[in-house]
Formats: sequence, structure tokens, C-alpha cells
Amino acid sequence: MKPIADPRYSEASAPPQISRFLLQHVAALGRDPAHLCRGLGFEPDDLKKPGYRLSYRQSYLLVRRALHSLDDSGLGLAVGSRQTAVSWGLVGMAMLASPSLGEALDLALRYQRRTGALLDYEMELRGDKCLIFASTRFFDPDVAVFYLEEAFSSCQAIVRHLSGETLHLNAIELEYPRPAHAQRYAELFDCPVRFGAGHNRISFDARWLELPLPTRDDYVAAEIAALLDSERWDEQGTSDLIETIQREIRKNLCNPPPLADLARQLNLGERTLRRRIGDAGLSYHGIVDALRRAKALALLSHRDSRLIDVASETGFSDVRNFRRAFKRWTGVAPREARRQIHPA
Repeated sequence: MKPIADPRYSEASAPPQISRFLLQHVAALGRDPAHLCRGLGFEPDDLKKPGYRLSYRQSYLLVRRALHSLDDSGLGLAVGSRQTAVSWGLVGMAMLASPSLGEALDLALRYQRRTGALLDYEMELRGDKCLIFASTRFFDPDVAVFYLEEAFSSCQAIVRHLSGETLHLNAIELEYPRPAHAQRYAELFDCPVRFGAGHNRISFDARWLELPLPTRDDYVAAEIAALLDSERWDEQGTSDLIETIQREIRKNLCNPPPLADLARQLNLGERTLRRRIGDAGLSYHGIVDALRRAKALALLSHRDSRLIDVASETGFSDVRNFRRAFKRWTGVAPREARRQIHPA
């Protein structure tokens, strides 16, 4: 299937933290990390260099190779569980110096791209519950499972490192179908886990946000935050804008906001917003299509999903129109895509 037409997929713009932890795990198992990197354009020692960046394509290919080589379908759980706040570099150090767990998590979300995150994260308070959502940027079933497992297991591990306590989750909900290694989730998270949900999220009691951190240092926290704010990444402004637009579209994928409404929300003129989207090599219609395509593929990964439901949840009232759009996006019909996702 065709990749989403997004220049970020092939640009060397992502810090290599997760790839580095994956190779550390491979080495700990007695395997040769260099063998996994062969032909990908980098070597394990490259990932130790300050400022070194990988493309999403390189990161994804490395994960696919590791999954195939190690034959460990729960690999993301293992890699995430190894991490500490220090694993997130300057952001992790600032989290350690934060007054409370809530402020540490707010900081992590604010600088999430600086941590090497390859998913998009949002945090929301609903009554007495705190919800953390994660969404994939590029659809690849096996790789998406790895990154989501890594995300939620590292979240729990890092909270434990920050506070000295184990975060008690209320529930985990995941878009993908129940994997063969589902029992490992129960052992690691000790909470109800629901697969085949309409989103990826963890929930916990909001009172955890008030937990004071023993390593609080207001001066260090402010100093690191100022340092992070002073750094100017290439494409930062454009990427932030595109990610904001994607976030607003995801809120109502069936009826995305008109570009003019988004422009008013962002305090920009419609022509200016259209131009800035174009500067990123994208179009507003293309962004909507990419998100609908990713959502459709995620839903088709559920063996029991009905095509009419997939069409409805991606904004199509007519299945025939959905089929035509899906074939334009991927080059294959929905039935063939499902067969590729679940080969016999």
C-alpha cells in the first residue's frame, strides 16, 4: 500500500531515542545491533551523537526488522519498560526537577517532539480522571503496535522513576485487535485492557497529578525550560501548525472544520494558512485524506469491522464513495487492504 504523502515520513527530523533504546535491548539479548541497521543509512554509534536525526521511514524499518529478527510480538512492552526520565534527555531532566507529577507530564507534552516521540499525545481531564491519548502519524499495523506498547509501558516506567511509586491505571484502551501476547499487558499494567477501541488511551485518577516529586528544583526546571524554548528546530513552526490542524480535524473526522474556521481559530488569514500548509508540501484536502486513510486502515485491521461502519466513521455516507476514495489513497480496494493486514 502507498505511504501517506507527507514529506515528514522521509525527512531526517526525529530524535533517535526510541531507536536507540531498541538497539540497547537487542544488544542485551546478545544480538548484533549493527546487523539490524545494515542498509538503513546509519550505524548504532550514530545514534549516540548529539543532534543526530532519523527519518520516520528509517525508524519504522528498524522496528520491522527487529520484530522479524527477534520474533517478539511484545517487543514494544519490553523496550518501554527499560526507560527512565533520563531516557528523555533534557526534557526528562526538567521533568525530574518539576514540582509535581502533573507539571512534569505537562512539560513532557509541551516538548514531546524533543523527547523523540513518534506518536502524537494529548492529555485531557474529565471529572476525576486524567486521560492520555496517543495517535499514530503513519499507518503500519505492526509498527503502530510497537510504538503504542512502547509509549504506554515507558509512561508507567518513567512515572515510577519520577515519583518512586507505581502509577495505578484505571484502564487502557487500544485501537488494534487483541494480540497473541495480551497476557503480558495484564502482567505489566495490572488494569483492564480493551482492544479494538476507537482510540488509544490510558486513564488514571487525576489525584496523581498532585503528587509532589522528591527531586524538585525550581531553578533547574526553569533553566532547562528556557533552554528548550530557545532551541529552534528546522521546520518547527510549520510542523507545529500541521500538528495543530491534524488535532482539530481528528476531533470531528466525519465533518472536518472548513479551512476558514481553522484560520480564524489560529488568528491567521485563510490565504496565509493555505500558503503555510503549501510550504509544508501539503494541502488541507490532503491532510484530511491522510487522516481518513489512517483511520480507515486502523478500523480495517479489526477482522469483524463492517465496511459500512468504516465508511461512516471516516466521513462517508455512501460505501461506494468510500471504496473509490480508499482505492485512490492506497491503490487497492478495502477488501484487499484487509487481506494484506491479515494474511491467511
